[in-house]
Amino acid sequence: MIWFLIGYMWLYIHRPFEVWPWLGELRIELAFMLLTILAWCIAQKRMVVNRLNLAFVAFVSLVLLSWIASSVMEAGTTTVENYLKVFVFYIILVTTVHREEDLKKVVGAFLVIMGLYMTHSFWEYVNGRHVYRMGIARMVGVDQTYNQPNSFAASIVYALPMVIPFWYQNAKKWVRPALVGYVVLSVTCILLTGSRTGFVGLLAAGAFLILTSRQRIKFLFFLALISPLIWVSLPEGKQDRILSIFDTNVGPANAQASANNRWIYFERCLELWPERPILGHGPQSFSVVSVISNQQAHTLYGQLIAENGTLGVVAFLGILACFSLNAWEIRDHYRGIQSEKDEFLFLLSRSILFSVFLLLLLGLGGHNLYRYNWLWFGAFQAIALYCVRHSTEQSLATQSPVYWNPQFESGRSLG
Repeated sequence: MIWFLIGYMWLYIHRPFEVWPWLGELRIELAFMLLTILAWCIAQKRMVVNRLNLAFVAFVSLVLLSWIASSVMEAGTTTVENYLKVFVFYIILVTTVHREEDLKKVVGAFLVIMGLYMTHSFWEYVNGRHVYRMGIARMVGVDQTYNQPNSFAASIVYALPMVIPFWYQNAKKWVRPALVGYVVLSVTCILLTGSRTGFVGLLAAGAFLILTSRQRIKFLFFLALISPLIWVSLPEGKQDRILSIFDTNVGPANAQASANNRWIYFERCLELWPERPILGHGPQSFSVVSVISNQQAHTLYGQLIAENGTLGVVAFLGILACFSLNAWEIRDHYRGIQSEKDEFLFLLSRSILFSVFLLLLLGLGGHNLYRYNWLWFGAFQAIALYCVRHSTEQSLATQSPVYWNPQFESGRSLG
C-alpha cells in the first residue's frame, strides 16, 4: 500500500500528464487513484485518531457549504474537486500508515519526488523554457497546476524543512551529500524563479535550518563564504528583483505595482466580507466578485475572509491550533530525553510546524489556502503523534505491574 501512496504523490507533484499531453488523454491520475482506493479497500486499515481529523473535516465541510451557497458556484468547481481529492488522499494516509518506518518512507519519498520535479524543471529552464515577466526571464515548473514562478518557488520552500529529520536520522553515508545537493538545487530554483515571496521564504527556511543545527557556527561561516558567490552568479535583473523587496526604487515599475496590488486586493477582500459574513462568496470567487480585477486574491488571509467567511476563519484557526497542540504533545513526550534531537518523530513534528509557519508567511503574498501541503503535512504529523502514543503505550505495558500491599495504606506504614 505504501508504494501506491508514493506513486500517487509522484503523479500529483510531478504531474507527467500535464508535461506530456498525450498522457492526459489516458486519465492516468484518475486511473491510479481508483486503483489506490481499490487497494485501500482490500488492505488492513484503521484510523489514526488525531484532533486534526476533526479540524480538517470541519474545514472541508465549510468549503463545501460555502461552494454550494455561492452565487458564482462554477468559479470554484475545479478547486473544490481537487481539494476533495487531496482530502481523500489524507484519509488514505491516516488509515494505512501506522509505523515510524513507513512514515519515513513516505516523507523520504516526498523529498525524492520534489527533487525529481525540480531537476526536470531546471533541465527545461536550461533548455530555454521560462516565462518573461517583471522584466526578467523566470523559471517555471514543468507542470501546469503549480508551475507559475511564485507557486513553484513556494512548493520548494514548504518542503525544505523536511530535510532536517533525515539529516540527523540516517546513518547511510550517501544521504547527507544527497541532502546537500537537494538544498543547493532548491536554492538555485527559487532564485531562478525571481519570486520575492519565495526568496523571503528561503531566508526564513535557511534561518530555521541553521538555528536548529548543532553545527550552526559552521553553517553560518559556510553561508558567509558562499552567499557572495551566489549573488554574483545571478543575472542583474534577478538581483534587482530581490533588491526591490527592500528598496522600492529598484526594479521595473510593474514590480512595485504588483506588490501594491496585493494590499488593494486585501482591502477589497475586507469589503467583500460584510456582504456574505457567514460562509463567504465561495472558493475561488474573488476573481469574479471583486470587480476590480480578474485576478485571485493573492493573499491567504484575504482569500479566507472573502471566500469562506467567518465560519471558514474559525475552522482554519482550529486547524492551526491542532497543528500546535500535536507538536506540543510530541515535544512533551520527548521532554527530558537526552536523544530528543536525534528522534525522527520529534524532528519531523518540529519541521512540519515550521512548514505551516512558512505557509502562513508566504500566505501574506499568495493565495495558498487550498494547497495540498496543509493536508499532507497534517497527515504526516498525525501519524507521527500516533507512533509516539503507541510507543508510550508499549513502554507502559512492559513495565512491572504494581500490586497493593496491605502493610501500606494511605501512604502510612503499619510498623
